[in-house]
Amino acid sequence: MTTSAGTAGALELFGKISDACAAILAVNEDWGLSGERDTQYSVDLLVDAACVPLLLAAGYSVLSEESGLQHPPSGTTSQGVVVVDPLDGSTNASLGLPWCNTALCLVEEGVPTVAMVTNLVTGERFTAVRGLGATRDGVPISVGAPVPLSEAIIAGNGVPSHRWGWRQFRAMGAAALDICTVAGGGFDGYVDMTPGEHGVWDYIAGLLIVEEAGGIAVDAFGRELVVVDPHALRAPVVASNRELLDELLAARLADE
Repeated sequence: MTTSAGTAGALELFGKISDACAAILAVNEDWGLSGERDTQYSVDLLVDAACVPLLLAAGYSVLSEESGLQHPPSGTTSQGVVVVDPLDGSTNASLGLPWCNTALCLVEEGVPTVAMVTNLVTGERFTAVRGLGATRDGVPISVGAPVPLSEAIIAGNGVPSHRWGWRQFRAMGAAALDICTVAGGGFDGYVDMTPGEHGVWDYIAGLLIVEEAGGIAVDAFGRELVVVDPHALRAPVVASNRELLDELLAARLADE
């Protein structure tokens, strides 16, 4: 696993990459589609090009939403795989909404170890190192006090068939930031209400951050969330506490 020096190096590199992505987004005026993949914007490819070469040059393998799984010139590496979503919430960004991010997570031997999620508009940055907790802009964070579903504010992806009994619901359009907001004591939970349309890049950085902040996350159907597979789709359910997670899972499965 990553040493303390390796962790610092990964975080420094992740920060450099996130800053480069923010700079690209700040001056972007082209919101046309790339034509290479449904819903992919041209700017998605620009930010991907700011992420992948730097990660490969540092000796990591890379799994990116935009360009798939790649290895450094030396081939597969013992340094692990960085899973990256270069621009999560690109439709929000196209609308001028400040809810979009770059998400990076180092996975070593099947274990997420270092993660960073940066809001590309506001600059707010969440980080986590396995076993060392989570931070927002360098300040330690933790999930909110436990509440039942009836008092909870839940974020989600997709549309439920009915109200689940929550206090309020939000569909914000950028899973990593939604999950990090649970980690920071904002939302009480997050649910993918679709049959399962999240790739691992959508949630894995947020997964480590929320777990290090004291939260809990599972797949709605009991599948492994930590995968390095560009074709695997999951339905993450996240909560600040086990009791709320159980309520969300029960409601989620009843909604099928």
